[in-house]
Amino acid sequence: MQNAYYRDFYEKALIQAGNSDKKTYLDIHPDLLHTHLLIGLQGHQVDDKEYYHWNVIIYKSDSAGFYDACTPIFSSDSFDRFDDAVEAAKNIEIEVRNDQLHTVLLQEKIS
Repeated sequence: MQNAYYRDFYEKALIQAGNSDKKTYLDIHPDLLHTHLLIGLQGHQVDDKEYYHWNVIIYKSDSAGFYDACTPIFSSDSFDRFDDAVEAAKNIEIEVRNDQLHTVLLQEKIS
């Protein structure tokens, strides 16, 4: 899938935010329409080659999957391999489903 900002963006999971993650991420810019978190994989082409770096990225979203691509709430470090980015996205998805994304990202900021 393509959006206006990234040539390669693949939606991975659309998950309703739990109460703690809602308070941390969705109350920052109060908007009743944003009730979900959209996890995706974003590719950046390296030096006009067929080689890409991949990031796991999270956007605030509504229940239909409409999101604002200008303002992610999280973007991971780059991965050289697509499979590594997929694995990281799976781990983040587990944290979102357990309403623990806010604690994981807080730990990343501390370290």
